[in-house]
Amino acid sequence: MAQAGQHVDQCFGNGKASDGGLLFQGHVSGSLHIHHETRAKQHAAQRIIPFPRNEDVVDREIFAALHRLLPPSPDYQSAALWGLGGSGKTQIALEYAYRRSRDPACSVFWVHADNETTFTQDYKVIAKRLGLADGLDGPELLTAVRERVEAGQCWLLILDNADNLAVFGVGRTRSGRDQGHDTEEKQSLYDFVPRGPTGTVLWTSRDKRISGSLVGGRRAINVASMAEGEARILLETVMCKEIAEEESDNAMALLAELDWLPLAVSQAAAYMRRTGTPIGEYLSRLRRRMKRWQLLSETEFDRHRRWDVPNNVMQTWDISIERIRQENQMAYNILHSLAFVDSQNIPFELVAKAAKMIARPTSYEKTASAKSVHIRDQGGSQDDNEKVQAAAVLLQHFSFLRPRTSGERYGAYEMHKLVQEATQHSLSQEDRRTDQWHFSGVALRAATSLFPERRRELWGECERYLRHAQLVAEWSGLCEGEAEAAALLTRVSDYLYDRGRWREKEPVDLRAYGYRRKLLGDKHPDTIGSMASLAATYHTQGRYEEAEKISVEVLALRRDVLGERHPDTIGSMAELAATYHAQGRYEEDEKIKVEVLALRRDVLGERHPDTIRSMAELAATYNTQGRYEEAEKISVEVLALRRDVLGERHPDTIRSMAELAATYHAQGRYEEDEKISVEVLALRRDVLGERHPDTIRSMASLAATYHAQGRYEEDEKISVEVLALRRDVLGDKHPDTLQAMHDIAVTWNSRQRCPEALAIMQDCFQLQCKVLGQAHPSAQRSLRALNLWGPDKKKSTRVSRMFGRIATILQ
Repeated sequence: MAQAGQHVDQCFGNGKASDGGLLFQGHVSGSLHIHHETRAKQHAAQRIIPFPRNEDVVDREIFAALHRLLPPSPDYQSAALWGLGGSGKTQIALEYAYRRSRDPACSVFWVHADNETTFTQDYKVIAKRLGLADGLDGPELLTAVRERVEAGQCWLLILDNADNLAVFGVGRTRSGRDQGHDTEEKQSLYDFVPRGPTGTVLWTSRDKRISGSLVGGRRAINVASMAEGEARILLETVMCKEIAEEESDNAMALLAELDWLPLAVSQAAAYMRRTGTPIGEYLSRLRRRMKRWQLLSETEFDRHRRWDVPNNVMQTWDISIERIRQENQMAYNILHSLAFVDSQNIPFELVAKAAKMIARPTSYEKTASAKSVHIRDQGGSQDDNEKVQAAAVLLQHFSFLRPRTSGERYGAYEMHKLVQEATQHSLSQEDRRTDQWHFSGVALRAATSLFPERRRELWGECERYLRHAQLVAEWSGLCEGEAEAAALLTRVSDYLYDRGRWREKEPVDLRAYGYRRKLLGDKHPDTIGSMASLAATYHTQGRYEEAEKISVEVLALRRDVLGERHPDTIGSMAELAATYHAQGRYEEDEKIKVEVLALRRDVLGERHPDTIRSMAELAATYNTQGRYEEAEKISVEVLALRRDVLGERHPDTIRSMAELAATYHAQGRYEEDEKISVEVLALRRDVLGERHPDTIRSMASLAATYHAQGRYEEDEKISVEVLALRRDVLGDKHPDTLQAMHDIAVTWNSRQRCPEALAIMQDCFQLQCKVLGQAHPSAQRSLRALNLWGPDKKKSTRVSRMFGRIATILQ
């Protein structure tokens, strides 16, 4: 995976960020949309509840307490259900949701709050149902959904399984990056939870801290064990028969052994219903298993206890799973394989793929390269899928799996977290390590087989398997599958880059690099490739010193291992040049780019995309140096080549249009610049999405053109939006965000908002000195602006109007 470098912003007109620079090649980020809505809101109440109503739900006392806290009301209100896993929190919330659905005017939305991925996926479903614009993603999607829900007159939002409260900002503190670099505090998901003036929010969580943090201390209900009568009703309901008088004592004893915990009661009852086992016989079997548990050594007991799985659940699970193994080996295998994927939104295809890989073991042809892993997969037949569906139904009968029923999630399943933890726990035992190795490997291979290769039209599939791919990679050490995991994570990394999710990409790169370094050594081409990917991530985050350090090392390694003329070596030279460009070291940048272009012409040919990219990169450098005629000549040639080789709508072709527009801007040819810039912005919005950094850059370029034409009101409107977007997408201290601060300061000064302009320019300069260094061209431009403006407000306004036209000369 060669990731040669390509991007650095340039400043034209009033110093606004524009194309004409380079992006790390091969990386085009994601499809997003800034407009909160593109079609009219439908007034009918919407219901998005992923599970069917449990018509046999036990009417627990806790329902009355919940309805007292959250009565149907026009005012905003919130509450939380917290308690041990398996205590029935989700079932209570589900019944509450259906009861509120009786009101025809009340919209009901269900969101899995386990982590950012599931939260975002469910918000996408809500966005689609509410008629929000296609292409929304990231924080813009979350914000749009929050605002639309808040605008409703009557709504209920269930946030289920919010067990990791850190993602909602609870207990979070600011911390510095490694190696002394500051990092931006990541936006908390709590910012996207609707809050008033109407509506109801109900949380479920294992974490008691939700009380007093996300809801008021008196608005959290502890969901503990069931009352004796409630547990008895549940047992009878799931068994589908009343408890006979002669079994009454055994039933009460069994419920006591199970600590009146709903999940344990349900699984025990499901087993007895399925097998026809009398309560007394099941009780005896459970007590024997519990006795063996109590005889564990202290060391073994501590190992068991760390899984946070109640003993009663473990034992009921053990009894049921043995029965499943006897009835249907495929179901047994599926259950154990799913222990190593995400417990939420498990696609049927992933279940089927795991089943097939167990039934027909996959062959691996392993060479020294993790990229040389080949999965032989002939596809599944209808008969195979029917067998998988039958196995899944059996798992549902034993309360191990449940289907999702929302239209957007049809064909997907969920596994109770406690069931998954119990499965993981069972496989961790000394006598089951071979099974653990086997099933974790099956999960890894299934996810690897399903996670798509790098194609924009497959982004939806990538998102579907994203969380599963990341989790199976974390478990890969159990099956000695780190090489396969590194290859999978490389595809995940590419996808995250393409979507512009560079903060998420960094830990993926670090894990892949760690795996490859451990298995393959520092000098293996794949290890070096992972280093290059990490350098690309640091570059996109504006961490140029870290990017430079790694890029220098990567270049030296590739020269040593691959030779001077290998395409990856040449790509590393381009990456280093891109970093020098970003640092304002244009002479060093130019020297390398001239050499890279000559090498690529010789090695790859004139029409190879990498050769054309080198031409574009050199043109960008000439533009930065004020050599506009040379830049224009190359840019026109590059655009023609890319249109011919790549097509009109390829991101690189669009980038070439933007670079040519930037050259026209620098030459003062604003009408030609504007015509192209408008087209580029429309194309990028359509191809890449509103929140892709290139799209935001096009917005900034168009604002710069308006500024140069004296159209300050239009300029300001876009520039304000650009600054907000960059802060949200890239962070407060990213160089592009600082450039946007500079831009808006110049615009405000042109509109005679001098005190505000001076204040933001001062902040901008201080941050640029800290992030880029005072000698960086961007910092120097801000300093010159401050010196030119001075305290004289009239003078500063006049100078600001000239500044857009002379900023390029001042570089």
